[in-house]
Amino acid sequence: MTIQQLLPMGLAFIMLAVGIGLRVDDFKQIARHPKSLLVGLGNQIVLLPLIGLALALFYTGPKEFAFGIMILAACPGGITSNLLSVLAGGNGALSVSMTAVTSLASIITVPIILGLSQMVLLDGRSEIYMPVNQVVAGIFLITGLPISIGMFLNAKYPSFCQKAQPKVRALATMIFVLIVAGAFIANKDNIAQHFFDIGLFMVLLNIITMTLGFYSARICSSPPADSITISLECGLQNVALAIFIAINVMGDSKLMVPAIIYALTMNISAAALIWFIRRTISTTATSTCK
Repeated sequence: MTIQQLLPMGLAFIMLAVGIGLRVDDFKQIARHPKSLLVGLGNQIVLLPLIGLALALFYTGPKEFAFGIMILAACPGGITSNLLSVLAGGNGALSVSMTAVTSLASIITVPIILGLSQMVLLDGRSEIYMPVNQVVAGIFLITGLPISIGMFLNAKYPSFCQKAQPKVRALATMIFVLIVAGAFIANKDNIAQHFFDIGLFMVLLNIITMTLGFYSARICSSPPADSITISLECGLQNVALAIFIAINVMGDSKLMVPAIIYALTMNISAAALIWFIRRTISTTATSTCK
């Protein structure tokens, strides 16, 4: 089987892993103290695409890569952000909630962001075909539906899901790595040819969004733990979803090159941030979502 055939199943399992860690009570708790969540969502859904668009407009290479930047910027946070948030001393509950909310919202937000990006970057020309209905249906089937199934299983069999969650998340992380590795191998020539020119823009996107995520949360008086979480959620994107949209929905492998390169850079940046945080920032303040 090719990566294009395996990708939908792998991505659906990754989102199922997010779902089995969620309960309705988690959303109720966040709703009672929504400030940090709202700051995080503002960064993820509004600021991140705007920064991506600014970088895409400055990029002078192939239009496919410029639009690929926007596919990545439109995607929600990835599953690795949940683990790294805990390792960095962040708010694990906020991280999972942000991942879930942005993933469910992506059914609406991704088509809107990509539609607007197509008008701005391509001046309305149809150089890159974006089937809106297929984008919506595809995102629902491999994000919204698996998360909902996972939440149902957690509500029905909480003890089993709690015991299974560490193994399921570990397997989901492994699947994510395999998806990125497979996509990298399939596009190694394009990546090697354009690594440095598009790579610079990917590094900038990652560093700018993580920095803005952290300091915007601090300006809004979010606790250090919440600020760390928001930073990581903004910097660690769902690369697997970006790859899925590029090759399974839009049928153009060039569109996923920025996402593959971003996957290589975002984890390095996240590791550097965790190292910096552990050395310089106290996260002992109570993490809240007030």
